[in-house]
Amino acid sequence: MKIIPILLLLSSCSLLKSEPELSSGTREVPDWVYAPYDACSESTELCATGEAKTSKEAGAEARKNLASIFEVKVTSEFTAHASSSQGFPGQSQVREEVQKSLAESVDQVLEAVQIKKRFKHDGLSYALASLDRTQASDLLKGRINKIDEELNILWDRRSRMQFRKIMKLYLEREKLNERYSLVAGTGLPAQMTYGQIISWKESKSKVEPVVLRIGQAPDWMTEKIKELLTEAGLRIVKGDAPKALAMNVDSIKEYMNVEGFEKYTFTLTMTSFENGEKNKVLSVSETVTGRTQTDALLKLKNFFNDYIEQHLSDLHLD
Repeated sequence: MKIIPILLLLSSCSLLKSEPELSSGTREVPDWVYAPYDACSESTELCATGEAKTSKEAGAEARKNLASIFEVKVTSEFTAHASSSQGFPGQSQVREEVQKSLAESVDQVLEAVQIKKRFKHDGLSYALASLDRTQASDLLKGRINKIDEELNILWDRRSRMQFRKIMKLYLEREKLNERYSLVAGTGLPAQMTYGQIISWKESKSKVEPVVLRIGQAPDWMTEKIKELLTEAGLRIVKGDAPKALAMNVDSIKEYMNVEGFEKYTFTLTMTSFENGEKNKVLSVSETVTGRTQTDALLKLKNFFNDYIEQHLSDLHLD
């Protein structure tokens, strides 16, 4: 029976070795706390350390410090473009969209971060975070390849109506490629350059008149159409012009047995005309609930605006 307490004591000692609590009278903290690559292979992983009162907080700090390597600095990078002669319409909105997409892509990469080592000393906890370069580069490369598929198709077509999308995809790709270079050692070449995109846009600077015919549509949808047409080099005029665009939103109230809410199906129709002849018709529908018809339609603002931005070039106005 006397053997049992001894076994329990030995077991307790072995468990403590995984998270050692050392006093200042024994030995100093390990070298990796101050020099993370003493415990990491720089050629195969990215590493950073964190320090806090608890082990959990130290791990979170280490992850945060590692994430700072991939920090998304789109705002400052766009400032340089805006101050040059190569600025472009819609730059502010594109910046926000790129910032959001980049953050999502980087967050996906950072999910692969692992805590490699932990240590406790004098009431403080330390953690060593590690990110495998191959795994990170594969995730970034996959996203870049997906962007390239869409971007290269748009670039081959070179529709003025898709200028904003081309610029957004290119800039997102450029910033992802910078981070890919960080983990892979070299970047992936693009089919086009920033300068080439701007030069192409300037070569299409001839302003063409277009008549805009709005049936039923909310103000925010009308403003979106006007913004994209103007950005593409079209001047909205009244009266007659060789080109015209008609837009209308129809609504059907659906049955819904829920007090205080209404259900509607909204259909957006856009029709382009050239020299008085119907050229192309696009239509899309979506069903949504709301407290009122206006409230329901407002819930579809992003859906319809995205659709307009994605498909305006399909109307062959340029």
